[in-house]
Amino acid sequence: MNRAIIQYILNRGPKNQVKVSILTTCLIISLSFVASSQATIIQNSTSTDQTIDSMVSRINTEVDAAFIYDFEQTKFVPPDGKTLLIMGQTQESITEYTDNFSNLPLPGGWSAYWGIPDFSGITKSLKNDTGSTQNHQMLVDSFPNTVVHSAMWMVGKWDVAKNAGKGAYDNVIKKYSTWAKTVNRPIYLRIGYEFDGPHNELEPREYVKAYQRIVKLMRAEGAQNIAFVWHSYAAPPFKDYPISAWYPGDDYVDWIGISVFGHAYGSSDFGPHCDNVLEFARQHKKPTIIAESNPVKGIDSENNEVWDQWFVNFFTFIYNKNIKAVSFINEDWSRLNIPGISDWKDGRLHNNMQIAKAWFHETNKDRYLKQSPELFNQLDFLKKQ
Repeated sequence: MNRAIIQYILNRGPKNQVKVSILTTCLIISLSFVASSQATIIQNSTSTDQTIDSMVSRINTEVDAAFIYDFEQTKFVPPDGKTLLIMGQTQESITEYTDNFSNLPLPGGWSAYWGIPDFSGITKSLKNDTGSTQNHQMLVDSFPNTVVHSAMWMVGKWDVAKNAGKGAYDNVIKKYSTWAKTVNRPIYLRIGYEFDGPHNELEPREYVKAYQRIVKLMRAEGAQNIAFVWHSYAAPPFKDYPISAWYPGDDYVDWIGISVFGHAYGSSDFGPHCDNVLEFARQHKKPTIIAESNPVKGIDSENNEVWDQWFVNFFTFIYNKNIKAVSFINEDWSRLNIPGISDWKDGRLHNNMQIAKAWFHETNKDRYLKQSPELFNQLDFLKKQ
């Protein structure tokens, strides 16, 4: 009941029993209104819960037995039936994510980027040409009991890969190795990520030579907490080379990665190029990580269509192909100055609370490894040191 009305009745209203009667009637009306409002809230909450349950139930959790195999020559792999959850990919987007979902469990890892020609964005913040900021050390300092998912930019253009293979950036690699040893946690390093993407123009011979040199140098520097990730674009490749042409060899690869952007629209079959990478991983007995992913057509605040169009296929694929780690990029692509993606839209989870609730309903399952004092043990981190 409105406090001003009560005060008026007490001070200026009728006397004695009449006053009491009026107050009693008002109180009954007020309590009835509150009860009715609470019932509506509970009903709406129940309806929302049912909607979220229905959304998540459309994910097919069956696992293709062909993708259950023993992994060899690898590091930091989750136990059977588990998938490491990672979020990214800029300091701005990570801060947005934690601000919007501060009361929910944190992922098991965070993504960051850097470029092989220069030791920047590692120990200090670097704002790059895209308008976003990278800082590996910030992730280490801010999020204990999590892994670092580190992407090393290395392309064929401007002779970057050729120079790397000749040792031009050895001092940068040594600095990164020295830093890596200080963080005391698993680092999943993607060397020349999306190596087969036409946008990177990487000739296989130059890429393999550079990749092998980087791995050898990091190992010689004693950076044993790094798992090396060979990350494919999983789409039509540069000059139609077979993906095997870019392969550095089993001794140099711990994980095999794929990108999932437009792939997941329409069905959980992500096409022949993606199938080729998964089959290659199976043949070489390597675990697979979805190293970059986002519904790049955007998450609309007004409808949930993207859940069935993209997310259901995305999660179904994770189960079906026994994906061992997944990195989701929580980003508004329209605000980044990245050539070639001008039609990509805002794919941030907090745009739509029902989509976000369904996301957390799924990823809060025990299957997904999140921030925890037990995480490093689950990844056999200490045993691999």
